[in-house]
Amino acid sequence: MRRWTIGVLALLAGCGQADEPAASVNLSQDDPILPFPSPTPETMAAIPTRFVGSWDSDGAACAADPAGANRLIVTANALRIGERDVPVRGITVADAGAIDVDVVGDRGGITEQRRYRLALGEGGTLDMNGDAGPVRRVRCDAPAGAEAAARNAIALNLAPDGLQTVAGASSRSLAFGSPSEIVLRVVEAATQTLPERSRNEDCGEGPLDIATYPKIAVYFQEGRFVGWSARGRGLTTMSGVGIGAKRATVESSIDAPVEETSLGREFSSGGLSGIYDAKDNVTALWAGSTCIAR
Repeated sequence: MRRWTIGVLALLAGCGQADEPAASVNLSQDDPILPFPSPTPETMAAIPTRFVGSWDSDGAACAADPAGANRLIVTANALRIGERDVPVRGITVADAGAIDVDVVGDRGGITEQRRYRLALGEGGTLDMNGDAGPVRRVRCDAPAGAEAAARNAIALNLAPDGLQTVAGASSRSLAFGSPSEIVLRVVEAATQTLPERSRNEDCGEGPLDIATYPKIAVYFQEGRFVGWSARGRGLTTMSGVGIGAKRATVESSIDAPVEETSLGREFSSGGLSGIYDAKDNVTALWAGSTCIAR
């Protein structure tokens, strides 16, 4: 088992790889897994709530009191493996809905860094791959799920120049031009979903890569965030402009003249554009490069 002291970790902290394939995170290989900065909304502020809860080897183990050595408890910012608590240092999106969780723990006065890959399997099981190799756990319960979701929720807001996030008392801006990997992590953390990925080669401004979530489609070009379009109700600007909003709500917050275009009754203001239906409800909303056909 590889061990490193706190001093060595501090010197090498900038060298970690966030997007290594599954085989490279095996703790038995030569390349060390190095620590990440303290989590921020850009690096995923919390473990997604689909993983939060208690897990064990089978139903009988779940019912055991006290819990056995195979009990795994996942919270928003820590793992408890058996009787050992291991705080989370970084969370990275992996393939097919999995996440890589970097943790740091203390054994006998020596600080150890580890990476665990968590993935949901068939029937809602949890597959975990780490220092002990791959293991499968069944869900016992999720008493902390709702609480964790409320405590660590990242609110996503639309903006004419990108997106905004609000986590607790802090807010951050994700302006157009931001790296795609950062934007994808933030939107996943905020929506608790993974996107459908596609590519449109026929845009006038050049090919666009598209990540489509239930409530928003996000557009990228050459690895940079360039646009978004709202999909259904649920996401709004800080002033409440979103799909389903009334024209009065829009015009109370922005100066948005209406023009008849090939798309319909279109309004635009400072980079934010949308469409009204016959009853003056917003039926489409977008900003930046979205490859809208006219």
